[in-house]
Amino acid sequence: MATTNPNGKSLPPQLGLNTWTYRSRFRDEVLDALQERSNTLFDVPTALGKTHTIATASWGEYPSLTNRRPVVHFHKTRDARDEAAKKSKNAGLDSEVLQGWEEISLPASDAFDWPSIRGKPLRQWIHQQCERNGMRYPEAVHRAKIELNDDLLDEAPLTGIQWADLLPLTRADVDIIHATHQFAFAPPLRNGTVAVFDEQPDFTRNLKDSPDELSRERIRCAVVAYLDEGEAPIQTLGLLMELSKGGADKPFQGELQNALTHQTDRDWCVSNDDAHPLAPALTRAIFRAEPRSTGRYVGTATYTPQAPSGFGGSNLNTDQEVTVVFDDENTIQTVRVVPDMSQAHTILGLDAFPTKPLWELNTGVSFDVNHLLSAPERMVWRRREKQLRVVQVGSNANHCTHGIENTEKVRALVEEIRDRHGSDFSTAITSKAAEDTLKQMMEVAGVNEPTILTFGEQNSRNVLGDEDVGLVVGCIDMGDGPVLDRLAELGLEASPDRKNTECSDCEGDGCRECNHTGKERAEGRGFAGPDARIAERICASVRQDEVKQATSRWGRNPDDPTDSATVYVHTNVIRPSLLLDDDGEGVEILAKKQSNVVSFARDRGATTAREVSDNINVSRKHASNVLKRLVERGYASVDRGAGSYNRDVFTVASATPTDRFVDLG
Repeated sequence: MATTNPNGKSLPPQLGLNTWTYRSRFRDEVLDALQERSNTLFDVPTALGKTHTIATASWGEYPSLTNRRPVVHFHKTRDARDEAAKKSKNAGLDSEVLQGWEEISLPASDAFDWPSIRGKPLRQWIHQQCERNGMRYPEAVHRAKIELNDDLLDEAPLTGIQWADLLPLTRADVDIIHATHQFAFAPPLRNGTVAVFDEQPDFTRNLKDSPDELSRERIRCAVVAYLDEGEAPIQTLGLLMELSKGGADKPFQGELQNALTHQTDRDWCVSNDDAHPLAPALTRAIFRAEPRSTGRYVGTATYTPQAPSGFGGSNLNTDQEVTVVFDDENTIQTVRVVPDMSQAHTILGLDAFPTKPLWELNTGVSFDVNHLLSAPERMVWRRREKQLRVVQVGSNANHCTHGIENTEKVRALVEEIRDRHGSDFSTAITSKAAEDTLKQMMEVAGVNEPTILTFGEQNSRNVLGDEDVGLVVGCIDMGDGPVLDRLAELGLEASPDRKNTECSDCEGDGCRECNHTGKERAEGRGFAGPDARIAERICASVRQDEVKQATSRWGRNPDDPTDSATVYVHTNVIRPSLLLDDDGEGVEILAKKQSNVVSFARDRGATTAREVSDNINVSRKHASNVLKRLVERGYASVDRGAGSYNRDVFTVASATPTDRFVDLG
């Protein structure tokens, strides 16, 4: 008898009833959200078909829902974009894929060491304008043509997507456009369109000290250059911050406010190496900053990019909101630049473990949250339909933000999984810092060309979907600082839990490490205060959710009842959780004395604690404890009172390891 869904229609071959029902439910909920023009954040488990549903829908059949425009599907990574685009193509849709300038532009190649602009090779000049000076690639191309008097066009045209090129594309007979999150800054893609963000975007700028990033030093130079350009009465970033906090002379205020209205022209960024398009907005945001919780100051300003050539008169909203967070020591902590999504027709967010406040910070809009499945439904679906078994190994968090801390244990774990599962084990996920170390361990254990993804890049990826066994090593942690920065942006208040012991860095005097409390951080990742739960959720969005996302990369074929997967998770951060099915004690590395006891007893076959003590340099109590541990681990059996003087006799298996115990559950 054929299986049918609740409407009486036949199910696709081998597709389980729950999977069919939930996917149909998701599709209907998406259409309802578009019908109501409700900006909706969908909380949907991985492998239930979030990306597939959006990428394969015949959007041209719903002109009233899509505002007669292509749906714009924004992806976190290029790989995720390309996988979704392939789904659209296989579904017969008319789709487009947008690539960034660094993927397709000719000046990015070594061939463009000529001609030169202002003494710099074209490739280097383009790179500087885009990376150091923050210029959009189309604008950099436009400026290059002006500098070269269009001489380059005949022999080697500059390539890349222009804003003006996107205008007709968004009005064409196209079902869907695939692009990475950064393309949300292109106004034609976010004005009047249905914008679907696959995974949460993060538009915070990297403040690392690099000449090609918006580092703290780069911001200082840009702000000073803008103050000088506007003939401001002050010329330093520090004094600007003091003025914003009311800590400097008031007479400067009026004159400075006038200077901050200065509008820079197109040539400023090209002619001044310290200039940056965001400099005016950064300066205004800092000047307008208001005090928030935990010693933070937060200011916002609007950046309106100048429309490139051929784009004028379109009346599209090009605004971006710039937010700056700095602390009471005048150190910039966060810069966030968010495209103004207010003119989108409808915005949908897709996330397996959404954190609503972070979604709203990075889109500037409020969402209704749609929890597609209840917690029990998620658990039953994962176990019965997705057939994914998740086993926690060990009881420690095992942070690997900066690399693997206990390499000996992880190496033992890798070898044990390899011994148990053979060639079925070849894939793992860990942090970027731990990737190379884990890969080397797997190769030494006999895994040929292991596949390793890193936290963050795995989202919406199906590359591990057909694998039977996987390993997730450790977790990453954003630390307290970024959590407090985001709370300040949200206007919320909470602080890390503290011990009653003095801070080891300042001996109780108060410093940045202890947030000037003079107290040590309490164990765990707890927070206190009126918004503590939100703080802990923001922390969990990285520490826990990345691990949850990682475990879900396996077992991604719920429509195949013969497909199943087992994932070993070497961290405890997702406990307690409905995601866990089993646990093992993990890895115990034996000390030299323990190893000697095991080695002697294994070689002896049957022995007593007294005999072990008499033959190697350990106490009888120590020998007894190790032998009892072998029994608990299943490596030995005991015959009570069978020896002389009624001593217990332990028989140890010949395959017992002498250097470690590994319990995989």
